[in-house]
Amino acid sequence: MGMLLLFSCHSSQQKPSKLRIGQFMFTDRPVKIIFTKDGESTLQQQLKYTELTDYQSINSGTYTVEVKAENQSLLKKKVGIGNSGVYTLMLYGILQENPTTNEKTSKTKLHEIVEGEEATMPNGNLPQFKILNDEFECGKDEAKIRWVHLAAGVEEISAVATSDKKTVSLSSLTYPKVSKTKALLPLQQKVNWKLKGSKVNVAQEQLAIQSQKLYTCFIMGIEGKYIDSLKVVTGETPKKKF
Repeated sequence: MGMLLLFSCHSSQQKPSKLRIGQFMFTDRPVKIIFTKDGESTLQQQLKYTELTDYQSINSGTYTVEVKAENQSLLKKKVGIGNSGVYTLMLYGILQENPTTNEKTSKTKLHEIVEGEEATMPNGNLPQFKILNDEFECGKDEAKIRWVHLAAGVEEISAVATSDKKTVSLSSLTYPKVSKTKALLPLQQKVNWKLKGSKVNVAQEQLAIQSQKLYTCFIMGIEGKYIDSLKVVTGETPKKKF
């Protein structure tokens, strides 16, 4: 069935979590994501490539998450949703012809999935999903930003955010890793991504940064322009109020 992804939050009161879903798996087919709990479907979402949903409420507990394309099961795993959390489930990889459920390459080993960039395996660019923890801390007059390299087959990419006040390096990543969060001033920011060793931008995003928010930039390929130009999908997460 796959590995258990468990995020826990200690509280005496059961509060629902918030979850959004990003369909960043390279395919021209619509993809359906189904959450099942105790044998009943509790959430279904059909998405096209590059779509990112809004946050929606989901109760804590253990779910079976199945990902399908044209009734073909691509992924099926158990997922633990904690109490009062904030999460993004992101699909990535490249959909192959005649796929099998939870397909893995011979080199891929099971790794414990943790927040950060170290523990994500490329799995030969085959379809995968990962849950990101979207909770964050920041100062009163700042925001946070992170980005995710989801352009399967594209080499290492570096990112820089520039404002009128300063320039902030946002890490250099290989597929399919997630950067650590960096603080940004609440100003107009231009974020540029470049291939390693290149001076030419492969992606660019203008962001009007607001304080007390986390900005997550997902970088992925564009059909017909896969290497020369990459697409940016940015999601915003307000700081959780306790």
